Amino acid sequence: MWVGEIDAFDDELFRAFWDAGRRGDEHGRAFATFWSLQSATGSFRSANNSAEQHAVAVIEDGVVVGANQVMLPLLDNLHVAFVEPLVPPEHRGRGVGTALLDFATRLALDKGRDTLMAEVNIPLDADESAGSRFMRNRGFKPAIGDLHRILDVPLASDRLAELAALAAPYHEAYELVSWDDVVPEEHLDGYCALQAAFNDEAPSGDLDIEAEVWDEARVRNGEERGRLQGRRQARTAALAADGSMVALTEMMTTDATPDRASQGGTLVLAGHRGHRLGVATKVENQRRFQAMFPAVRVVHSWNAEQNGPMVAINDLLGFRPVERLVEMQRKLTGPS
Repeated sequence: MWVGEIDAFDDELFRAFWDAGRRGDEHGRAFATFWSLQSATGSFRSANNSAEQHAVAVIEDGVVVGANQVMLPLLDNLHVAFVEPLVPPEHRGRGVGTALLDFATRLALDKGRDTLMAEVNIPLDADESAGSRFMRNRGFKPAIGDLHRILDVPLASDRLAELAALAAPYHEAYELVSWDDVVPEEHLDGYCALQAAFNDEAPSGDLDIEAEVWDEARVRNGEERGRLQGRRQARTAALAADGSMVALTEMMTTDATPDRASQGGTLVLAGHRGHRLGVATKVENQRRFQAMFPAVRVVHSWNAEQNGPMVAINDLLGFRPVERLVEMQRKLTGPS
């Protein structure tokens, strides 16, 4: 059994790495959203100015039996390494996952990181899953719980119009603006400010995480990486009377998975809450998105269970819970 970092530019090996991860992620899950080969290839093979990515594999008799994407932020959160050890069901129970995690731990320590973070999925009607037990037995602790919800689309235009009309009287002093894949120059500063505020303003539970650093270089690099991954996005923001951006929501689909989409982050700055800006931006963005991408049939969303206002908005739109996601972390110094 060999464990180590593979060459992401080796087509055959990288496909096997991706497929092992896909089968490990999708096993037993009806609503898994593992990224496409196009998205994975575009991500690993393009320049990334905000994170290091490491494709770690376990190979046995020429077969990839486990995969782990290790991601190290470069602009902020320099104490963190994100890990994702995935093992296909037929290769579990014989040390593959442990080998992946041990290698990632050594890599993190070599890079000066003292905190590992990972996400695990748990059925709605269960307290644990194989993934959460595996991580807990290796020193990871739950930090915050999310609900994975889905929305069947398209939504009726009359329903969207009704929701927009109900919110409109509350945000008359604000302007809604929308754009697609590329952030317009006139909104760049506001967009960066909103992205940087997410970790401080959205619930983060016990995660040892700090505000992200966003600037034009990060945004433009992300847009180019998104293009190479086949990613298509729609965004809607709210501007205050002074022109500052105070709310933002994003949705995404990809060329390789045209029937599904993901609801990205939605944030309303604390000083501007109470004006139905969350509803207004999400409804407008959903209206635009489903007109732009009529092949999409389901939208996936993840919200912190403690984020009551955002959960309420998703309930209003018709999202239904299908799974739980727990963000776990392990400190590499001190007691585990």
